[in-house]
Amino acid sequence: MSRVVFDHVTKYFGEHKAVNDASFTIEEGEFFTLLGPSGCGKTTLLRTIAGFYMQEEGNLYFGNQVINDVPTHERNIGMVFQNYAIFPHLSVFDNVAYGLKARKVPKKEIESRVMEALELVELAHLRDRIPNNMSGGQQQRIALARAIVIRPALLLMDEPLSNLDAKLRVKMRTDIRKLQKELNITTIYVTHDQEEALAVSDRIAVLSEGVVQQIASPRDIYMYPQNQFVANFIGSSNFLEGVCTFQDNQEPQGVIKLLETELCLPLHRSYSGKVMFSVRPEQIHISTDPGSEYPVQGTIQAVSFLGDKVSYLTRLQDGSIIDIHDYPGKGQTLLQEKQQLFLDLQLHRSVMYDGEGREVIYSAGEA
Repeated sequence: MSRVVFDHVTKYFGEHKAVNDASFTIEEGEFFTLLGPSGCGKTTLLRTIAGFYMQEEGNLYFGNQVINDVPTHERNIGMVFQNYAIFPHLSVFDNVAYGLKARKVPKKEIESRVMEALELVELAHLRDRIPNNMSGGQQQRIALARAIVIRPALLLMDEPLSNLDAKLRVKMRTDIRKLQKELNITTIYVTHDQEEALAVSDRIAVLSEGVVQQIASPRDIYMYPQNQFVANFIGSSNFLEGVCTFQDNQEPQGVIKLLETELCLPLHRSYSGKVMFSVRPEQIHISTDPGSEYPVQGTIQAVSFLGDKVSYLTRLQDGSIIDIHDYPGKGQTLLQEKQQLFLDLQLHRSVMYDGEGREVIYSAGEA
């Protein structure tokens, strides 16, 4: 039952398609993340799984069972919300026990299952504490324990860490991922935070305006984004325009001209015209040596020290601004504003789209 299948699911609000023809499968035991900006449809999808919304088109399956008309309380799901939804007048123990009492589980079993859940989230020693006197991270653990104590087939999490400070978010996402693997429970997680999604997920679905743009592992989403929206939303990327001229050889090839660079790349299909490269800031090679063979020149406009790396906003000859990430070693002097750079954009390691940024024409080493 913990395998979830969307079969051409569409959800309307008025005439607006909040979810547009979603068709994909979430596998049993998978940590699956719905990722995208506000209003993209990710929470709508989650609430459809939960039964809070009913789609107008398509079918939703748990395993082989169509659950379109199954009410929420019969779907065997656990939910963790952004606002925790904890009862402030009940102890930690009674908050976690609430779902079991509603299901009329015997008292002795409630005691053992609640304590087991509290042990998993490291709150057993606070069983009698009132939540109002606890930190945000502890309250989130209460909500998590309450969701898993009922032993659901699915765990649904809607922006569960957004109310926590940055350092605690990192710890909690690690703890959630560890717990999910221990329990081997199918988990569907909603977030707008791309770093969070990359850190916890087995697979990620990136959404925009109700449409699933790409579903892949965190590595493949980052390395091989299927369109310009995904490349722009996941991590940082520089978008550079060039021109491709198709060469009719045994396999599709194109000669690409971009700034001072000309190179020949294998193409996914025959294509000539404007192209758009997605170049990650960390892949660009830089030199300050005027004798360098790097073909593209630029001038540093701003320097930002970011701890593990340095960001150099650099103006190219055509006036465009790109972001370059460098990782200087200890004691190494940082470059300065107005300093000239010589760049190898590493286009052969990039992803190249058609002129509209909708289709991949070239992608290095794609599996």
